[in-house]
Amino acid sequence: MGAGNPLLTKLARLRAALRTDRVLSGAQLERHFDLSPSQLQPLKDFTQFSATLQPVYRSVRSRTVVPFVTLEASMERRLSAEQVGHLAGTAEIRLQLAAAPQDWQSGAAALGRSNKPDAVYLLGEHRVAIEYDAGSYRARVIEQKLEQFSRDYAGLVWGVTSGVRARRLQDRLGAHGVQVLHLNWWSDQG
Repeated sequence: MGAGNPLLTKLARLRAALRTDRVLSGAQLERHFDLSPSQLQPLKDFTQFSATLQPVYRSVRSRTVVPFVTLEASMERRLSAEQVGHLAGTAEIRLQLAAAPQDWQSGAAALGRSNKPDAVYLLGEHRVAIEYDAGSYRARVIEQKLEQFSRDYAGLVWGVTSGVRARRLQDRLGAHGVQVLHLNWWSDQG
């Protein structure tokens, strides 16, 4: 699988990631795979598109146009910008945890399911719930998710896009063994 060619090795890693994560931002492509969108231009299996979104809930300053890459040619038409961002945010959690694609089950495109995590990390015999939060969850929803996931999973990782929210959630959920990650998947400031 491209053992002698570094570019082929990177592309193979990217394809494996996209089969699991479904979409990655241009910033993730560069940060985690050392590839630029222009390197993918001539390759027919990659689809690139841009979406305008607000990665940090209620932060107009975070509103931005984000480039994405996927293996799914119709993704831009089938999913909302919010769903695409949710997928990319959940992918960032996997990438920060260095979880192998084969150890990850993502359902992040189905927003609003309070009783199911956005992804499940298979860590040996243990299942770890993964939750991506752009900042819209109220305290009651956070408590419900914590209670539900604590019963059904060996652990919980909560990824958030705001540094302030990450600190607050760490103070609140850390005592319950929850790992809180601050995520920036949309820009090169990650």
